[in-house]
Amino acid sequence: MSFKELCCKLGTELDNEFIRLRADQAELGQQLTERINGVANHVKTLDAKVTHLDERVTVLDTKVTVLDEKVTALDTKIDTKFAEIDTRFETIDARFETMDGKIDNLQGNQNEMMNILIDIQRKVSAN
Repeated sequence: MSFKELCCKLGTELDNEFIRLRADQAELGQQLTERINGVANHVKTLDAKVTHLDERVTVLDTKVTVLDEKVTALDTKIDTKFAEIDTRFETIDARFETMDGKIDNLQGNQNEMMNILIDIQRKVSAN
């Protein structure tokens, strides 16, 4: 083979190799594009799910706020009722103390009357 033929053969082989490399690059570029598009689709799906979850969280947050307001209202009602009950118990305690005083007076009066009756009975028995 002559130098000219060798150069032509080398040029042809290099040209074929460059064509194969470009074809491989184009194929790899296509695969990369498909993968990127697949990832983009997954990202869109995840974004939709996150948006949906965010909407659900907002709805749940609203419900929790409403429930918290109801609990606060019930807590206020319970506190008010306990205050009323405490006032009633204080009133009842005062009445019991008054009754205890009256009962003590009544018992004292009964003891005096019994002593008077005993004294009268002794005087009657002595006569």
